[in-house]
Amino acid sequence: MKKIWRIRKDSEAVSPVIATILMVAITVVLAAVLYVMVLGFGGTSSHTPVATYSKNTITGGQQITIVSITKTDVPWDDVRIQVSDGTNIAEWNTTKAAVIAAGPATVNLTAKTLGSLTVSVILTDVSGNGYVSGTDFFTAFTYGGATGFSSGTEYSAVLLYEISGERIGQPMTFNG
Repeated sequence: MKKIWRIRKDSEAVSPVIATILMVAITVVLAAVLYVMVLGFGGTSSHTPVATYSKNTITGGQQITIVSITKTDVPWDDVRIQVSDGTNIAEWNTTKAAVIAAGPATVNLTAKTLGSLTVSVILTDVSGNGYVSGTDFFTAFTYGGATGFSSGTEYSAVLLYEISGERIGQPMTFNG
C-alpha cells in the first residue's frame, strides 16, 4: 500500500502571541547564560604585576627589597623567588609565607644548589599581612662554608608570578 502524505491546511501551528512569548523567553535565557559566562571570566586576573627592586649587599649575600608593586592583592602563595647565576637557576616556593600572623614575619626557605654554591633565602613580610608589598624583602645568602657569592659572576634575583608564570618586574642583578 502506498502512503500519501497530505498537508493539513485547516490547523495552525502556534498562535502569534505564544510564539512571541517563546521567542522572548529564549532570548532572556540566552542573555542570562552569556552574562554568567562573562562574569566567570572576570573573576581572577592573571595579569602579571610589575615590581621594582633595590639591593643591599650584606655579609655572605644580598638583600633584595621590593620598592613598589602594581598590584596590592598578590598573596605570597602566588609567588616564587628565583636566583640565577646566568647558567643555573634556583627557585623557592613561598607558600609557607601565607601563614603569617600580623606584624613583621620572617620565613626561612630551604637551601638550594646554585651551580657550586648552596644558597638559602629568608623572606620577610614587613607588614605581616601575607601579601607582597613595598618594603617586603628577601635575603639570598650562601650557605655551608661559602663566604659569599662567587666573585666575577653576575647573579640575578626576581619574583615569579605563579598564575602567569612570568617575572614580576625586571630581575635585580648583582655581582659576587
